[in-house]
Amino acid sequence: MKMKKIMVLLLLSVILVNNTVSAEVVPVNENIVMKCGETKKLHFMIYNNETGSLFFIIHISDDDGWVFNITPSSGVLPANSAKAINLTVTAPKVAVKTHWEFSVIIDFYNATGFTHSEKHTVQVTLLTGGTFFFFFTLPLPEELGYWRVFISAALTWIIIAFIIYFIFPIIKKLTKFTKNKLDDKLVDILKKPVTVWVIFYGFVDSILLLPLPITLAELVIEIYNIFVVAVITWIIYRVFKNIVIEYAFHISSKRKNSDDIENILIPVIEKIGVASIILIGGIMALQALGVDITVLIAGMGVMGIIIGFAAQDTLGNFFAGIHILLDRAFKIGDYVVFEGDDRVYIVKDVGLRSTKLYDIFAHTMIFVPNSQIANHKIINLNKPDKKMRIRIDVSVSYDSNIERVKTLLRKIAIEHPNILKNDEFQPVVVFREFGESSLNFTLYAWVDEVENQWAVASELRAKILNTFRKEGITIPFPQLDVHIKN
Repeated sequence: MKMKKIMVLLLLSVILVNNTVSAEVVPVNENIVMKCGETKKLHFMIYNNETGSLFFIIHISDDDGWVFNITPSSGVLPANSAKAINLTVTAPKVAVKTHWEFSVIIDFYNATGFTHSEKHTVQVTLLTGGTFFFFFTLPLPEELGYWRVFISAALTWIIIAFIIYFIFPIIKKLTKFTKNKLDDKLVDILKKPVTVWVIFYGFVDSILLLPLPITLAELVIEIYNIFVVAVITWIIYRVFKNIVIEYAFHISSKRKNSDDIENILIPVIEKIGVASIILIGGIMALQALGVDITVLIAGMGVMGIIIGFAAQDTLGNFFAGIHILLDRAFKIGDYVVFEGDDRVYIVKDVGLRSTKLYDIFAHTMIFVPNSQIANHKIINLNKPDKKMRIRIDVSVSYDSNIERVKTLLRKIAIEHPNILKNDEFQPVVVFREFGESSLNFTLYAWVDEVENQWAVASELRAKILNTFRKEGITIPFPQLDVHIKN
């Protein structure tokens, strides 16, 4: 106050004097609506209609809990001029009543001292509560007295909570008429949390009707906010766990060969979902406590970028693993061959980082990063079904009977128990070419199971050799006749 008086005296010493001056205030906002804890900006103009300069000081007649910031709060108003005043108003976090008012008072001074004051009153309608989760308050008359209003409100909210609790069984009876059970599970999930929420809401609404100190009322609101965040997080968690994940397992069970999805993909989605729900719940709790989460989110974004660069190979393998599981190019137990590689592998496991393959010829286990598998052409020997066509090349001497050779080869194939004999998959013998020292034939036959192809091919070759020997059919070796002229 002393500093203001000194400033007034210093400024008055340099102001041009005019004995008759007047000033007025032209407001912009006279009635405003605000939420508890909300900040609004108001603007108004002050005018000096005379030829002399004035010094002004602005102050606010306010109630407890309101925060005001005036720019400028004092200064010189030259003759026949105007000045814009900016006023930032922050409402209290807790509403003791719904209708408020505050006054902006401008004191004007000239060289001789105080001249007059201008007063501008702003009417405020303050929304009850002070929190995003506060929706409704009971309209009880204040004439009953604070404690009677408190008891009446508390009993009313308890009755409302009991009504809601007993409405849920009725809703569940109605949901039984639907075909799916998702709505039944949703009713079971919501019953207790919603009832507890209503009870706690009623307690907070009732206690705020008492003439509490602002600090205590704000503490009650903060506790209520954290409680609501916990309830909402719990409901979302239960819906995700008991409805979304169970429904995913239900859908997966109807698909053929869905072991990979059930054993790997869905559990991973479940873990990521649960972690995300808890993280978001924690951020909402911090926001409810008044913590500025924008800096936290920005920091998490920067950290995510850093982690993404540092673990790009791991993340690449992770997303490639999800792609493999969803694309269903192969499953556990399939025989696969990579383009350009003559080895055959059995898929033993499909993980989110790597795929485990068994080399059937080398008897070794190989762990291949998923990103490499996703970038290679893969031949799945088990698709479109387990049948496998094998090819056996046979050469006989030029003096052999062609039709006899074809008949014997076809008979040998048909007699094998693992060779298919129906019309569509009959063994076929083709006279392929005239070789340098032999007639070359090819036997095409369908094996019932892909894993039997190597054993069946070996057994057919042995049977062909023994049969040809008995029949006197020669399988020649490469030979070259050299004629020397004398």
